[in-house]
Amino acid sequence: MGWTTLLYWLLRRRIRSTWPLLVITSFGIISAVTLMAVGAGYSRVLAEGGLRHTLASTSPRVLNVHLITQNRPIGTADYTQLRSAVEGISESRLGFMIRSMGRYGIVRGSIRLRTVPSDGSPPLDAPIGRPFFLTGFQEHSTLVAGRWPVGPPVISVDGVSIEAVLGRTAARQMAIRVGQQVDLYPFINDPSQRISVTITGTADPIDPTEEYWMNGPSSYFITRDDGGPILLPIYVTEETFFDGVAAKYPSMVGDFTWFLFLDTTVLKSSLVESAQDAIKGLETDINRQFPRSLILTGLKPALKEYRLALTLARVPIFVFISLVVLVIIYFLIMVVGMLARSQTDESGLLRSRGASILQVSGILAVSEGFVVLASMIVGPFLALLIVRFLLAPTVDPVGGTGGSIPVVLSTDMFLMGAIGGVLSLIVLLTSSFNRARLGIVESLRSRARPPTLPLLQRYYIDILVLFILGFLLWEIRGREGFLIRDLESGEVKVDFLLLFGPALVLVVVAVVVLRVLPLVVRLMSWSADRLAPAWVSFPLARFARDPLPHGSLVIILALAAALGVFGASFQPTLSASQTHQALYSSGGELSMSGPSLSSRDAQTLEEHEAIRTFSPIVRESVTILDVLPGDAATLMAVDPKVLPDIVWFREDFAGKSLSELMEPLRPVFLPSSGFGSGILLPGDTTSIGVWVDLTGLNSGTLVSDLNLWTRFYTSQGRFHNLFLGEVSKARTGLSARNASGAGPGSGWTYLEEEINDNVNPSGEPLRLVSFYLSRKSFARTPPGTISLDDVTVKSPSSPSGGLVVEDFESSGRWVPLVNQGQAPDVVERATTAARSGNAGLRFTWEETFKDAPRGIVIPPDPFPVPAIGGPGFSVGQIVRVKAGRRLVPVVIRGTTDYFPTLNPLTRPFLIVPLEPYKQYARRTSLERVKEPSAFWASLKGDVDRVQVVASLQERIGAYVSIKDRDVLVQTARRNPLAGGGWNGLTFLSMTAITIAVLLTLVIHSLVAIHTSRVDLAVARTLGFSRLQLALSLALERGLTAMFGLVVGSVVGIWLSGWVLGFLDIDARARPIIPPMVLEVQDGLVVGALGGLIVATLLGLLVALVFVRRLNVPDVLRTGEW
Repeated sequence: MGWTTLLYWLLRRRIRSTWPLLVITSFGIISAVTLMAVGAGYSRVLAEGGLRHTLASTSPRVLNVHLITQNRPIGTADYTQLRSAVEGISESRLGFMIRSMGRYGIVRGSIRLRTVPSDGSPPLDAPIGRPFFLTGFQEHSTLVAGRWPVGPPVISVDGVSIEAVLGRTAARQMAIRVGQQVDLYPFINDPSQRISVTITGTADPIDPTEEYWMNGPSSYFITRDDGGPILLPIYVTEETFFDGVAAKYPSMVGDFTWFLFLDTTVLKSSLVESAQDAIKGLETDINRQFPRSLILTGLKPALKEYRLALTLARVPIFVFISLVVLVIIYFLIMVVGMLARSQTDESGLLRSRGASILQVSGILAVSEGFVVLASMIVGPFLALLIVRFLLAPTVDPVGGTGGSIPVVLSTDMFLMGAIGGVLSLIVLLTSSFNRARLGIVESLRSRARPPTLPLLQRYYIDILVLFILGFLLWEIRGREGFLIRDLESGEVKVDFLLLFGPALVLVVVAVVVLRVLPLVVRLMSWSADRLAPAWVSFPLARFARDPLPHGSLVIILALAAALGVFGASFQPTLSASQTHQALYSSGGELSMSGPSLSSRDAQTLEEHEAIRTFSPIVRESVTILDVLPGDAATLMAVDPKVLPDIVWFREDFAGKSLSELMEPLRPVFLPSSGFGSGILLPGDTTSIGVWVDLTGLNSGTLVSDLNLWTRFYTSQGRFHNLFLGEVSKARTGLSARNASGAGPGSGWTYLEEEINDNVNPSGEPLRLVSFYLSRKSFARTPPGTISLDDVTVKSPSSPSGGLVVEDFESSGRWVPLVNQGQAPDVVERATTAARSGNAGLRFTWEETFKDAPRGIVIPPDPFPVPAIGGPGFSVGQIVRVKAGRRLVPVVIRGTTDYFPTLNPLTRPFLIVPLEPYKQYARRTSLERVKEPSAFWASLKGDVDRVQVVASLQERIGAYVSIKDRDVLVQTARRNPLAGGGWNGLTFLSMTAITIAVLLTLVIHSLVAIHTSRVDLAVARTLGFSRLQLALSLALERGLTAMFGLVVGSVVGIWLSGWVLGFLDIDARARPIIPPMVLEVQDGLVVGALGGLIVATLLGLLVALVFVRRLNVPDVLRTGEW
């Protein structure tokens, strides 16, 4: 008989006799191949879905390209050449994405503007006119008044006359009417040359949010004030721009911008890199021909962030798939090993007939080899169906309106499937080789005396595995994760070698269980022999005698439980982290911000029927003068009463709720105007005066730059400064209208000033709150002291000599203004500072005067201003902050690590109550607290959020951005690259693993009953009842399940926290704010562990059925001892 015929005969007979083994191993092989291919296919789906989400969640205005050529002559000849080159380069580089192009040109330079005709040159601080053209402007705007410019430009010797349109808001701001003529002066030194502009109409954008308004509609319709002259945009047609202004003044310079409107839907994940190269090539080509040009587009950083986000998303997926495949491979090892123990007679018989080890191994493995080959072919197609119909529908990106994500076969699916098949084949070949080594004698010996140590422990291979794991953990910790940054390109990549770390962790758990479990079971068996009944000690004795099969069951249950807990935590954690980032960055339930926002909009929010509460938000960049001197910080002023109802806050930020955190910032009572604190002045007061002793000033230095002021406010909360006089004149005795001496050599001088009649027309009482000194020059002011006494007011109702309203006899609440130096100013009541009575007030300074005023103030309550500090601050600490010219003392009443919209990693931050902060600043500074930069609001229940946003947009204005927190959260939750839609993969994997565990337990039951039938028969003969035997089997399986599930759950929780801890960075490779918090989806955990428990019970049920059918006499008569 030839080898081919013999092999065919043996293979056919073996398949017929071992088809159950082939079916079970086929499940493991096809699962490994399919899941590996599913990982590759699902990764492609995530790539496409993530790209759609990234592009759809980014404003088209941001993605489109601004191509700006700066400081170009506006003459037609130069522009024609420029336009031809720019549009040609743009088409060659980005033509596959460009939908349309828009052109925008604007004249630069100091073109001063006059709204009233005059022959002279305009002043240097006059507004600057900015004539511009924008293609499509009239089609996307609506006329409010007048008409569009239609008349041709008229060029003359003295200039050019043109027609133009202004934005309605800009016209109102500049008080320009339709039909009015304004003059632009292109040359500062030649007022004879002018551009006469007739305003033919005013306009507004039809839809301010439209993609068309690339720079934002405010660039074209409202004036801009950057701290210098006001800039006024003036719209002219493109023909007027070139045939009029450019024709008359071709040498003038301007900026020309091309708006490239892109169709990003053509981008696929495979085209991302080529799109990045095209943008880079556009920048290179344009700047090579036209230096100093700018290419501004959000598409380039968006694609870069997308690629990093995709890399980060693939890390947990690769880890999860590798862990799933590891469990499946272990399932194959167990199943083949258990069946091999019951079928060693087959290989022993072949060896006894003269077959070599290789021949027997080949015969045993050839059938499994055909299964592996078939699985490697079928697996990718099965994976395609799973991904297309089960997993892809769960991916729902924001950009999902473009149709379903295409799922096709790819080379990487076959490659990954082949890796799973090869791993399975290695397991089968190793098992076949081990079985082929055993002859009949060795087979009977191993059955009689099963080995208690696995191969890994017999040669201390498990110690080597521990060393390898330690090395990988050291590498991962040293690199702070699984990612590496390419030093040349700066690109973040995945180190796939380090990704085997989690899988190796499970391998180490397995070898540790095999080391520790026999010791634990022996101890339990020893205790049971002395304390427990026979039905308890019997299964423990069997467990201790042959621990490897039971230990293997514990391991597969532990691996499956760990994987279930890991799968139930990594996806919810990533998804929750995205949600928390959206909540953190949004601020309030509704967040309104924009350059035109002001405190007047508070009334609009107050009257809106859908707004429950709102808080103005003042955000300022300040300088810390203490703790970290000179460091920049962010100061946020809020309404602490309502903020907890508006803002999302996680308790782990501060160890308490936001309501508890804000409690120290809530004053018991604080009038909105602050009226009620200060020195009360009669309502008919006509002048204020104070006695000043200047003998404490340095007599060797002429103090020529000090002025004394007082500050008071009306019942309406309006503050006024009153100049009392020059300290130098009072000190030297020079004549001054408001200075009078108290007598020769006394040192006391009376400074007084009248109050203007229009300051307090209502006649309500006034409150005096501060005296302060200011400088007139930059001369150095030496240390000094002045004394104040007897603040006196005069009025028709006061005595002839005036009424003393403050004699400084009582302690009062006078405190020094904060200074910038290290030595604080000092205020004290002293008898030596008194002009009359028992006490006066002495003010002493040691530090040189700077730009901030110095003096005394009656501060509002509370004082110092209470604040919540970020990391680095401590409770009770008093900190001076400088905002512009304002100096404010704050006391830290609480601390928090994080606060919504603030990043503590880039800047320290302070949160203060808005009203106390404003009141202190208004009492002590000539500089007001700036207008709110935002309003945060909460909504009443059951309101239409879309309609609320639309109505607020209409009432507050088109130039205010309104963001709905719910929209941001929904967008974040649907991000496929951050956990959105990963539950399908978790469910699929856990289903496969649960089936594998069930098959393992059933096979173990069958094999265990078959190999230990003699032990069970002897137990029945010795008096065990059926119930006791069933209880013994239940205890054996219960202990196995308990060990496995407990160990697996603990390892799964730890593994989730460990892996996710290295993924705590965002798409810009920066730490995530706020940090991740481990979230476990209870339903998935219950489902995973419940499935394993059900599988254990089914395995027990199979064992009980076969034990019940056991024929004791037949077993004892034919059994092998």
